[in-house]
Amino acid sequence: MLRAIIVDDEELSMRRLARIAGELGGVEIAATFFHPSEACAYVRDHHVDVAFLDINMPEIDGMELGLRLRQLREPLQIVFVSGYDRYAVDAFEQDAVDYVLKPVNAERLAKTLERLSRRARPPQPPPSAPKLGVRMFGGLRFFRTDGPGRETPIKLRSPKTEELFAYLLCKGTASREEVADTLWRGLEPDKAAKNINSTLYYIRKSLAEAGLEPLLLAGRYDIRIDAARVDCDLYEYERLVQRIRAEAAPDARQFDQAEAAAPGGFLQGRLYEWAAELSRRLERERMERLEGKARLLVRDGKPAAAFPLFEQMLELDPLREDIHEELIRHYLFLGRTHDAAKQYRELEERLARELGTAPARPFASYVGFAHF
Repeated sequence: MLRAIIVDDEELSMRRLARIAGELGGVEIAATFFHPSEACAYVRDHHVDVAFLDINMPEIDGMELGLRLRQLREPLQIVFVSGYDRYAVDAFEQDAVDYVLKPVNAERLAKTLERLSRRARPPQPPPSAPKLGVRMFGGLRFFRTDGPGRETPIKLRSPKTEELFAYLLCKGTASREEVADTLWRGLEPDKAAKNINSTLYYIRKSLAEAGLEPLLLAGRYDIRIDAARVDCDLYEYERLVQRIRAEAAPDARQFDQAEAAAPGGFLQGRLYEWAAELSRRLERERMERLEGKARLLVRDGKPAAAFPLFEQMLELDPLREDIHEELIRHYLFLGRTHDAAKQYRELEERLARELGTAPARPFASYVGFAHF
């Protein structure tokens, strides 16, 4: 038996739908609501299979409510109920089960319940269910994954299709206006909207051909990605970085895991303007990660292992005076005074050329340093 809710600001319509559904059977009307906010609160705390949603409501329209309810409980099946047919295209863009016109009658609702019964599925996909695989570090690659080492490439229609999909995967949720301004800047709104819709269509088509379920939730205003169905290296990397930051004393293994999750440059070879700020953030995080591991190794009495990490940090930011100092101290610790002096001269030259300043400490203050 499917558990359902009804959200409608018209009491008579709500009662009629509940009565007919009860008479037909196969569905239990668990609750009814006049206000969308109350429906969201209920779905957050209760198992619900189906939501019958009116479209024209004053607080939140049915399209937006459908997106919010699916965020709270996936997979939730949506049936839109309206007195107007002009929203049907938008409804099916949300992968709605059905679009029923008011006044609802038993014959029409029976067809809806039959569709719901056919589409009923367990709350979570089985462990072996295929997923969309996405790799953004070292390039951009899409594939279907059926488990470790079992990957099938997914070919998207055009570079613009790839870019839109990558943009949505990075953003998670984006307004249609934002997408148009970012990827189709300069086009008239109607033309931009058509480009968005057609590009979304080709993304869905490629996913369907790969045997993957829909991942895009496209509403009237927003487009969202169901991240739970995506195996993305960016998502895994960010989870690992958050775990490191949450730890009072992360270990070297955690730093190594984060490094392994992000091999190569972010979206390497793709000159997407919108990705520039995200790329800079990822570079800053990489610097933090290298520094964290290097200082951990120094603390544990393994300065030699930290040496290449400090060098990598200077490749990312050649003006980090404190890192130059770490290398100078390291050279002196190994008795390589010539290399220490060379490192100091490099620091002097960079600071003079880039900032017009000199190092905070003279080289003589390091000489005689014999320990970390």
